[in-house]
Amino acid sequence: MEEHPRTITGPFGRFTRQANGLIYFYKQDDLAIDVSTAQKFLDIIRQLDNSGEVRIIVVQGHGVEYSFDAQRLLLKNDVLSMIAYVIQTGTQYLTAELLQDVAKSLKSQIQVEIFQEIEAAEAWLLEEAGGE
Repeated sequence: MEEHPRTITGPFGRFTRQANGLIYFYKQDDLAIDVSTAQKFLDIIRQLDNSGEVRIIVVQGHGVEYSFDAQRLLLKNDVLSMIAYVIQTGTQYLTAELLQDVAKSLKSQIQVEIFQEIEAAEAWLLEEAGGE
């Protein structure tokens, strides 16, 4: 595990892999995520951690939309194992809840949970990873 954080910043937001092994994705506001954008997310995540067991905290921006194909790609891939969405508004909750429901309907192996605080998301990701 790397001791120092590593960050990749781009037009979608900021991805940082911290010393605790988690990747934090602070998503830009007003972002329409199609399949090519979702693929770019996965490429960036692979640059930070290519273990195939990535645990990520996604801090939702405002006005973020996902196409169905982007949702499917993000929820059925060989990169991510756990996603914790951190939300602050009702709209963000509805977006994250939809992704959680799609994960269940696609029978995704990726665990998806929703939190209101980064600390709670961290605790869940670190506890679940340690308990497996």
